[in-house]
Amino acid sequence: MRTCDTHILRSTALALIALLSLLWTTQSQAQEFRYNSGGGPITLSIQTATAGSEPNDATDNATEIYWDANFGAPSKITVSTIAPGQSFDLYLLLSVPSQGGGGQGVAQPEVQLIDGMLDADLFTDIPSTLPGRQGFGTLEYRAAATVADGNSTMHGDDVHIVTLTVLAQ
Repeated sequence: MRTCDTHILRSTALALIALLSLLWTTQSQAQEFRYNSGGGPITLSIQTATAGSEPNDATDNATEIYWDANFGAPSKITVSTIAPGQSFDLYLLLSVPSQGGGGQGVAQPEVQLIDGMLDADLFTDIPSTLPGRQGFGTLEYRAAATVADGNSTMHGDDVHIVTLTVLAQ
């Protein structure tokens, strides 16, 4: 069985729209992957730059996810995207608390989301047993553009379909 949840990310000045789908495939055990907060539309706006400087990045960290990687083996969370005609940069970081119920595993560096990319690791080495296989973290999006990139009037909107997947490692 496959279960999906959607998350829309939209930028006005950068015109960046991403659809985040949480996907997982169940085996004999039950896995869980859901939004604790957020999961609805997000707007990222990169404003025009001050003369002689580059625009400031736009960020959002309002979405928290929860997982139970009940695969009976070490697991990981990956990300991929499809963004035909991508003109601007989008990055994603999964920030997981290091203490308490945040979950055990290894956080990976920020991932640049590029059209057609293969799955990239966001969080690895999730233990196969309780309590470590369960956790939560915050999705931190960062949209970036330079003056040389132009703007959405010149290039149109970027549309990202972003997929997060929890799977056995």
